[in-house]
Order: sequence, then structure tokens, then C-alpha cells
Amino acid sequence: MDRRTFLRLTAASGLAATAPWPARRALAADPYPGPYWLFFHASGGWDPTLLCDPKGRRNEQEVDPVNTYFTDEIEEVGPFKVPPVDGMRAFFSRFRDQLLVINGVDTQTNSHETGTRHTWSGSMDPGMPALGALLGTHVEPRPSLSYLAHGGYDVTDGLVAPTRLADTSAILEIAYPERLDPSKEESTFLPDSLMARLAQARNDRLQRLHDGATLPRVARSRELLALSRSGDNELARLATRLPSSLPNDGLQRQAQVSLACFEAGVAVAASLSTGGFDTHGNHDASHTPRLQTLVNGITYAMDEAERRGIADKVIVVVGSDFARTPYYNDGNGKDHWSITSMMMMGPGIRGGRVVGATDERQVPLRLDPETLQLRDGGVRITPADVHASLRQLAGMDAWDVAARYPVGSLLPLLG
Repeated sequence: MDRRTFLRLTAASGLAATAPWPARRALAADPYPGPYWLFFHASGGWDPTLLCDPKGRRNEQEVDPVNTYFTDEIEEVGPFKVPPVDGMRAFFSRFRDQLLVINGVDTQTNSHETGTRHTWSGSMDPGMPALGALLGTHVEPRPSLSYLAHGGYDVTDGLVAPTRLADTSAILEIAYPERLDPSKEESTFLPDSLMARLAQARNDRLQRLHDGATLPRVARSRELLALSRSGDNELARLATRLPSSLPNDGLQRQAQVSLACFEAGVAVAASLSTGGFDTHGNHDASHTPRLQTLVNGITYAMDEAERRGIADKVIVVVGSDFARTPYYNDGNGKDHWSITSMMMMGPGIRGGRVVGATDERQVPLRLDPETLQLRDGGVRITPADVHASLRQLAGMDAWDVAARYPVGSLLPLLG
């Protein structure tokens, strides 16, 4: 397969395969062994009071209630308070020992763009790379599809190429260019022995071209050509793990493709997204089905990770742009509110806990920065603080790239 054909196929599949020359590194020959990161984005600004930070009304006469359900309808599942929303009790019961909920996270904005950036990069600065992009840059040798971007915030600042797998069938064509029919192993143009000799000759030629490059533009072009060749084995590994059919649910489809890439060892991190949370009207009826789609997607992803034998290596982080107001507007909707929640689980995260809190009107309560107990005059948790902890979990403290993109204070959030 020549370079033009490779680039045509990657464009058709949505598989981004170019990055600035300084970011280009050697690609992995062996499968990346994990950990793997899944970032679930609830696009539009979710309502934590219908999920992990419930607030009920005291009685029928309460003016401007946070929600229409009553306080005595809130249930407890282990350390978690659960609102009377279908599917939530099952979700928290399933993950009660794994899940960490962080309430009272101050995004410091009501802007969708800024809030999304803050939640997923730890900074409000334009151009700040997503955590998934940072994670994808530092694995050496780098997997060919290190950062999968299915939606949400996926800015990379040129550190790594985001991969978008819109059409997984094109992977077969890229992985098996020597086959007449990519789905049939026996349908090769040439005998295996001759294919092996051709592959060796091709690799030797690429090495000679690379060694002889002197001009940066020429070197970069040859590096791109090498990329189109060196990913062959990785994509073939991925092709054997891709399902023959994908779920109809968009979020579950993103999860299944991402986990196939993880199992194949060709990806480090993936951003997943589902929308419909910006419910300025008819909030309760419109918002709760979206939350159910989200928690069902997370459950599906963990079931799929267990089926593939990698669940103990998967780290899940869940968040949104910001939250919804602790009252309804004139259209029975809720508007933008900067105080939100995040959820996470996986190796290195002590689950079965709730950190942070808000009062009955969803205003954050301050915490002691060392004990995380409620304390007047303490600190508010921000997405930047969450990212400081996630970076420590990933071992990013010593990475040069982390120093280039500083975030918040290190609080003992993950236990």
C-alpha cells in the first residue's frame, strides 16, 4: 500500500494520522500493556442532583425547590446518596466499592467551552491539552492510535495526533493491504514467503531513506511514510479484536471500539461523549433519560472490559461542562451552574467514597486541604485540583510535558 492510498483510507475512516514533526516518536511494536484511560463526557452540563449529589424538596409548599422529588425519597447505597431516578440505584449498587464521587467541584464558569476545557484539561487556558492527549504522548514506544477522540474536549496542542474511528471497516483495509478481501485471510495477492521478502526489502529501504534525510521537510515526509508502514502489525492486531457489529447506542459503540483498541494494545486513552444535557426547558423529562444513557454506557464499558480481561487496568473518569441551577426557570428547565461533580474508578483510586459536599442549595462547602473534612475557611475543589491528583496517579510528576502545562494543587482526593 503506497502513502497516497494510506492517507486516503485514513481520511475515509476518520483516522487522523498526522502530527507536527516535533511530536512524532517511534511507534510501538509490542502491545501497550496499560493502564487504559476512559473519559466519559456528559456534553451540555449535567445535573448532579439527579445523579450523585441529590437535593430533594422538603414539602409541597417549598418555594423554588431544587428538584420535584422529596428529600425522604433519597436512598443510601453504601456511602452514596441516590436520587429516585430509574437506574441510579442499580448503578451505585454495582460500583459501590469501586466508585469515587467528588462533589462541590467549582468549574468557575458558566461557559460550555471553558467549562469543558477546565473539566478535561485542568485549566481554563485556551489550547491546554486534554489529559488524554498528555497520557498518549508519554508512552515509549508510542502506540499508533495512542489517543482516541470520540468527542468532548480533545485538544492536543500538537503533542499527539487524535484518532477518530468513524468507520471501523476501513481498519481492515489498512491492516491487510495484501489481501484481495480484507476479511479473508487466504485471499492474498502473493504467497506468504514472497510477502515476507517484500516486507523486509521495504523496511530496509525506509531505514535507508530515514538515515539519509537531512532537510526537516524531507525527514518529516519520510517519517509519515514510515508511520504508514510501521502501524501495519498494530492495526492487524486491532482488526482481530474489532467486533463484527457495533451497538446502536452511540456511547456504547464508542466504548466498544475503545476497549478493542485497549485490548489490542494500540491505544492509551479515549475520550467518549454523549450529549443532550443542556436542558433549559422541560428539564426532568429531558435530562433523566440522558443520565440513564450515561450510566448504562459506563456499565456497558466495564462489562466489556471484564469480557476482554482488562477491567483491572481500566481507569474511568466521568464529568461534564458544569452543572444545572438549583432551581427551575419559567420553562421548567434549569440553566447553567458552575458547581458540579465528577466520578471516577479504577486501579489506584480508592473507591466506596464521597469527597466534597454542597449545601441544600448546591453551594460548595469548604474542605481542609489535608484531611478533606469540612472546615470553615478551607479550600474549594476545582477541576485543576482533580487533574493534579490524576496526573500523580499516572506518574506524570516527572514528565517534562506536565511541567509545560501546570494545573492545580495536589489534594489527597484519590485516597
